[in-house]
Amino acid sequence: MNNTLKKITPFLILSISSIIWAIIIVIKEKELGWGIFAVVTLIVIGIFLFAVDFGLKKWLKNYKKIFLTELTLALLIIVIYSYKFNRTKTLIIPAEFDKSYVTIVYGVENSKDLSISALTWNKKIEIPKSGILLTSSDFNENLRETDIKMDSGIYLNSDQTEKGFTRLTESEFKSNGRVFKFRSWKIQNQPCCFYTTKEIDEYKTQLVEKFERKASR
Repeated sequence: MNNTLKKITPFLILSISSIIWAIIIVIKEKELGWGIFAVVTLIVIGIFLFAVDFGLKKWLKNYKKIFLTELTLALLIIVIYSYKFNRTKTLIIPAEFDKSYVTIVYGVENSKDLSISALTWNKKIEIPKSGILLTSSDFNENLRETDIKMDSGIYLNSDQTEKGFTRLTESEFKSNGRVFKFRSWKIQNQPCCFYTTKEIDEYKTQLVEKFERKASR
């Protein structure tokens, strides 16, 4: 293997690709606006990877060691990034779902556990027609990303349906001396979704009423 090929390493490829991507964005976008941050980020990443690649070549010297080290680091970063940002829960609603909100209330005794562990990558969660799911799971038993799809297989926020959704601010309410945390998503026709503080307060009041009626049965 000649000296030129020996210089081709995963980080060098990623570094060059990152800088080229930044240049393409500058050329294609007439007005960058907030895109300038993406350009700067890509350039910084490119320079950083180039510096790390240079350092490893000086330190390890052996091409195979350099290549395997960089490949391992790159795969490790991808796995960590995917674990942190791509773990997804998919809320499944009936195709004829007519509610404006989907809510999961946590810490409810004698309710079904979501069975989400540190090793769970994707989880399907069926939402009842009422739009309110009670679970005994802890509030922190959660996956970062959320998809919502109908039981027919059509995803909201897609070009297959007019319906879209957005996540509301996580909140809590008090009932019978206990505090229950919950997560809610609003469903609305696209473009989605618009709501006011008053609207959310009204929904929270309705949620507590429905929760207490169900708990008293």
